[in-house]
Amino acid sequence: GVLHLLEHEEEYVFTLPSAYARSILTIPWVELGGKVSINCARTGYSATVTFHTKPFYGGKVHRVTAEVKHNPTNTIVCKAQGEWNGTLEFTYSNGETKVIDTTKLPVIRKKIRPIAKQGPLESR
Repeated sequence: GVLHLLEHEEEYVFTLPSAYARSILTIPWVELGGKVSINCARTGYSATVTFHTKPFYGGKVHRVTAEVKHNPTNTIVCKAQGEWNGTLEFTYSNGETKVIDTTKLPVIRKKIRPIAKQGPLESR
């Protein structure tokens, strides 16, 4: 995918994780797994996000780890770990840490054009 941030004049190119159907004989649910890469040529930053699948026995669901790198200097500027739909802990290269609980973030509705004004390849 490609994400354009017009107000910052940045373009991010990214891959997506795989989705796995789990427990199809009982209560089905979807699990994300695999590595995702995010790159911005303008800023020189890239990120690798790993979605960890739950082991067959034990373990937690929705675990994720990530690393943000400044490519021109080959410096890791931030690492993250936690649950993508729960609490994430960010550790920065200066030693600072920050914890974000995604369940407490406000829900912001998407802003979309009316269907009549959307192009033939757009969809809600």
